[in-house]
Parts: sequence; C-alpha cells; structure tokens
Amino acid sequence: MTEDILYSDLLDIWFSDHRLRIAASTAYGYEKTLPYIKKYFNGIFTADITPNKIYDFIQLLKEEMAPTSARRHCNIINLSLNYAVKYHYIYYNPAWEVTFPKRVRAEIKPFSEEEVYRLLETRGEKWVKDGIMISFRTGMRPGEIYALKWADINFEQHFLSVQRAISRANSTVKLKTTKTVAGIRRIDIDNKLTAYLMQMHEGARGEYLFPGEKREFRVPWNLSKYLKDMCNRAGILPRDFYSLRHTHATVSMAHGLHPKIIQERMGHSNCKITMETYSHVAPTLQQEAVKVWDEI
Repeated sequence: MTEDILYSDLLDIWFSDHRLRIAASTAYGYEKTLPYIKKYFNGIFTADITPNKIYDFIQLLKEEMAPTSARRHCNIINLSLNYAVKYHYIYYNPAWEVTFPKRVRAEIKPFSEEEVYRLLETRGEKWVKDGIMISFRTGMRPGEIYALKWADINFEQHFLSVQRAISRANSTVKLKTTKTVAGIRRIDIDNKLTAYLMQMHEGARGEYLFPGEKREFRVPWNLSKYLKDMCNRAGILPRDFYSLRHTHATVSMAHGLHPKIIQERMGHSNCKITMETYSHVAPTLQQEAVKVWDEI
C-alpha cells in the first residue's frame, strides 16, 4: 500500500536517513543541492513523478549548470526515489527508465618533472612546498598529506602509512578514515623523500607533520591558490594541488611502473580506475609493446 507524499517532503525524510551513511563533506554538497530540486518539483506528489518529468529536469540541468553538479542532482533523485520504493511510498522508481548523463572525466593536467622542481625552487610557503614534495613522490591526496602524523612514518624501513584524511564541509573540519577502504594503505618511499622528511622532523613540534595554530593539525585552506601563485612566479601553467597527485601517477607510468603498483600507491579501489584515468597520458606502455613485436 503506497502513501501520498509530496516529493519535497520525501526528500527531507530520505536525506535525514541518508546523511547518516555518507561523509560529512558529501552530505554538505547534497544539502546545498536539495533546494533546487524542491523548487522544480514544488507541489508535485512523489507518485506523480514520471520518466518524462525527470527527463525535462535533466534538460534544465544541462542548460543551467556544469556536468558534475548536474550528476549530483540526478543522483539525489535516483537515490531518493529508490528510498521511496523501499518504504512503500511508490511502487516503482520512474528514474529506472531514465538514462542519466554519463560522468565526464575531467581533463588531466599533470606537471612535468622539471616543472615540479621549478616549483620547489620558487618562493612560497614552507608548508605548501613540503606538501608538494610529498604529493609528487607518493601520489597522496591533499587531505591525507596534511593529516599525517610522525608515527605514520617508518624512517628505517622507508615507508609511510596512510590512515586518515582531513574532511571539510563548509567551515566544519574533522579527521576521518580515508576516502575508500583501499585508501588505507602503505606507501614505500624513496631515499630522497625519506631524507626530506627526516629534515622536516628535526624541527618538528607535536605529533602531526603539519601542526596548526588553532588545532593539532594544519587545515590546508586555500592550498590550490598558494600553488597557483607559485606557478605564476615560476612561469608555468597554473594548476591546482590535485594535479601533483596526477603527476605522480603519470610519471610513474611513463617510467614503466606496473599499473597495479600505481593503483596501490594511489589508493584506488581497483586497477580499472587507474588505467581509465591515466593510460592516455602514458604512451610508454604502447611503445614497449611495439618493441616486443619488433622482435617477434
């Protein structure tokens, strides 16, 4: 037996339940999205939503916002209507008949090795330069880097453990486990990075690599802005901090590292993600295949 309920009310009920199952930063993004959906479906009962109504909404999304934002709106509609089916507000989810926009993978713009070294020689905040060095040589996410503790680093055996990350939702900051289960990982580190970290450790205060003024760890506010300013001073194309993570992967592939190893270092949940994201910028693997066939 179904129950008549306005879709705007259903969204509130769904979100109060769903927010308990997702990261605070994701919940914050959803909460900012809900008013737009409620406005479009204002006064409409959940049972009256049809595939055509959803298609019309998708068309509006395509006209008014970026693909990533549009996908978040579509995801909320699908999840909330699945919830409505589960708890018998409706018999079936009309979104099941809808083809939602596919994810548009953002263009990868890694730095070159030479550009990274130019950045490290450019005037900039020390905490930013230290983060650049760690990201370049490990592929760690910014939130993982600035949540590192000295206890996570094994100087004798040359590895570090990624166990937590900084989560930010608006002005709320907290430490959480990594983005995925695969994100909790060991990363072996090279001699140069080991020596660099040992030098950082000499003047360390507190248990975190990057101590903050108001909390034990530094929250990397405006990190990409600092990096882009350094890029401009160095005379290279400005990119955000996440590009350093991409740089680690593409440089590793270009030098012949096996994708499985790169996957483990990056904390991807599977190797398919690694290959889909980076294979187009790493022609070395294809070149090696040609060399093999030249000998056959």
